[in-house]
Amino acid sequence: RNFKRRDDTELLNSIINDNNLPALYFCFSRKLTESKARSTARNRSLTSKDERKQFEDIWQQAKGEFQFNDERGAMADLHDILERGIGYHHAGMLPQQKEIVERLFSKALIKLLYTTETFAMGINMPARSTVIASLSKRTERGHRPLMASEFLQMAGRAGRRGLDTQGYVVTVQSRFEGVREAAQLATSPSDPLVSQFTPSYGMVLNLLQRHDL
Repeated sequence: RNFKRRDDTELLNSIINDNNLPALYFCFSRKLTESKARSTARNRSLTSKDERKQFEDIWQQAKGEFQFNDERGAMADLHDILERGIGYHHAGMLPQQKEIVERLFSKALIKLLYTTETFAMGINMPARSTVIASLSKRTERGHRPLMASEFLQMAGRAGRRGLDTQGYVVTVQSRFEGVREAAQLATSPSDPLVSQFTPSYGMVLNLLQRHDL
């Protein structure tokens, strides 16, 4: 009952002061990734003058390539956040927005990226450290703890091959989860892979239209 959740200021200061950027901050809500990025960008900038110039060059190149208007609206808002070396990434963004964010992150011009767990799968963009906002998540079937494979997928982004000797993973404590749950996830083996492949008559017919037996 007496648990008081603090804001991210102390956590971010620790990551920055220990030179553990770039960092991925995993959240389990698209809305939360955007609100955290905006809040952080209001209070700090993580890029140098030279890096801001590099960012502007990439932004203008993307603007010519994708033909978008950045004078107002969503793109203008995204520009102001990214310029500070902070960003967000989730499946609900426009394809050109995600492409710009991924280009900037790959060139280390985004130092702190708030993202959903989709960024942990398939995209080869590791960071020096990762933050996992919660050890549980809300799903269509209700609230549940993270599975070991989900935790390992996100934690595995910490540490860049050829650049870092080790990566750092930070878990955020809540009133329901703490050190014990983090230790259990960190030491658990990955969950077995279970195939979701379910062949149907329709699938067979579609294949037979293109191929013989």
